[in-house]
Formats: sequence, C-alpha cells, structure tokens
Amino acid sequence: MRLKIITISIAVSLLIGACSTPSNNVITTRAKTKPSTCGRPAYPRASLVAKETGVVDVSLHISKEGRVIETKIASSSGHKRLDSTAAQAMRACEFVPATVNGVAVDSWEKMRWIWRTE
Repeated sequence: MRLKIITISIAVSLLIGACSTPSNNVITTRAKTKPSTCGRPAYPRASLVAKETGVVDVSLHISKEGRVIETKIASSSGHKRLDSTAAQAMRACEFVPATVNGVAVDSWEKMRWIWRTE
C-alpha cells in the first residue's frame, strides 16, 4: 500500500510540473523601420558653426500601429541641440510594429544618429 501511495504522489508531482511549465513556443518580432518614412535630420546651423559633432542613441516607444509615441535620449551626443534634432526627426519615422505570436504590440527600439561636420 505504501508503494502505491508513493507512486501516485510522484505521478501527481510530474503532472503538476508539466502543467506549470511555461510554453517556449512564443514567437516575437522586433519593430522594423519603413525606410522611406525616415528623413535625414538637417544639421542645426548653430551646431555647424560651433563644429559640434557626436553620436546620439534615441529610444523610441513604438505603438502597435507602427507610430512613434514617445522618445527618450538613451545616450547623448553631448549637445542638446543635436540630441533634440535627432529625436524630432526620428518621431516622423513609421514602423512595421513588433509582434508576439503574430499580434502587433507596443515596443521600444533604439536608433542611432551620428553627427559629423565632414
């Protein structure tokens, strides 16, 4: 009788473990830029005169409709004028939205702009 009880409790434990194991079949895609919608930001005149250069990384909150709904400077160029110009230009971009199992979802992506006076 004791062996039967142990066998049943092991079987129940295995069933509970199988039921609580998360599924690994989730398929996600990242948002992708529609290149024709992203223009090249104009170099701010004052930044050209001051010979300001740098690299800015902008985090973009992208809606499930593929529109930019929020921007944040993730890494500054060191010049507010260059940062804000890059962020403003990226707000105009459109995206193919990220998906989870084929359903469009909001997501965050990063884009980089390199400012050079060459």
